[in-house]
Amino acid sequence: MLREKRVLIAAGGTGGHILPAVVFGRWLEARHEASVSYLAGGRPLEREIYASFGIEPQRLPIEGSPLGVRSPVRMLLRSLALLKSLETAARCVFREKPDVCVLFGGYVSLPPLLVCRIGRIPVVIHEQNAVAGRVTRLASRWGAAVASGWRACDGVPSFLPVGIPVRRPERLSPSRARERMALELPEGGRVVGVAGGSLGSRDLVERALAAAAFFERKGDDVVFLFLGDPPGPDLPPNVRFVGRQWDMNPFYSLCDVLICRAGGSTLAEALSWGIPAVVVPWERAAEGHQERNARCFEEAGGGIAWRESGGEPLESPLERLLERGRGAADGAPDACFALRALLPL
Repeated sequence: MLREKRVLIAAGGTGGHILPAVVFGRWLEARHEASVSYLAGGRPLEREIYASFGIEPQRLPIEGSPLGVRSPVRMLLRSLALLKSLETAARCVFREKPDVCVLFGGYVSLPPLLVCRIGRIPVVIHEQNAVAGRVTRLASRWGAAVASGWRACDGVPSFLPVGIPVRRPERLSPSRARERMALELPEGGRVVGVAGGSLGSRDLVERALAAAAFFERKGDDVVFLFLGDPPGPDLPPNVRFVGRQWDMNPFYSLCDVLICRAGGSTLAEALSWGIPAVVVPWERAAEGHQERNARCFEEAGGGIAWRESGGEPLESPLERLLERGRGAADGAPDACFALRALLPL
């Protein structure tokens, strides 16, 4: 009898890394009967995201890259955690005996990359951003196959554009979506969803609240639906906060337009759902990758990139996209098929 194929997936940090990893892992289990195990980092947010899918990953005792902090003490602590994570990753690889390791970027991918290189285990790395991160560039130099979520992957000489695995849309009726979220909304109005990413974004929330106040003064029947917790008690009457959501089907089902940061996975979900988006790149993102993502999203016809340092008010692109309306949800299943083609299984 042939042994089932074993795949080790490393993903952590934020939902932008974890969600496409889990979607791909579940697809491999369902379509190819593969045995899939997961490696994650030590942040509580990572545990929460995985738990929402009923997954308990092997956790590495690391919460960030040593290069991502300025404090010498924190740099030392993270360096020590990285060394301990190498030991943990080695034990995991020895136990699981994977046929291939699939990395989804970020600091969590470095320990299994090093262990797999020493153990000569094939590695494939998926980059959700249009600019390759440090681990992706290192993996590329070491001969790993690089899959990109976009038709660009700046910083690596060779890559295959596969798209980003996303959850298949489950379009709900407005009444069912409101019921699932325990949400009261006026009938017949348009909804602007505001998604700041799994880590949130105070600046984006403040700008979106100002836009909501503008539409309220105009008397337009537009409700702003924010993921996350409210920043305070004094909110415009056309604003609702719905907390953190891991089941995004009710939220996306209600949205006519999105306001969001330019994380690769968020943009891929907007394209999959056919929801036009005003994309606000985080200007301090490493190597300008959110700006590059936003340009790719515009080129794909997904919406409008709006710069916080520009002179145009946020309301202007919102009004244009509200007039345009949403398109059809397509589910974008090809990303899993294309990524699977790179695996030596």
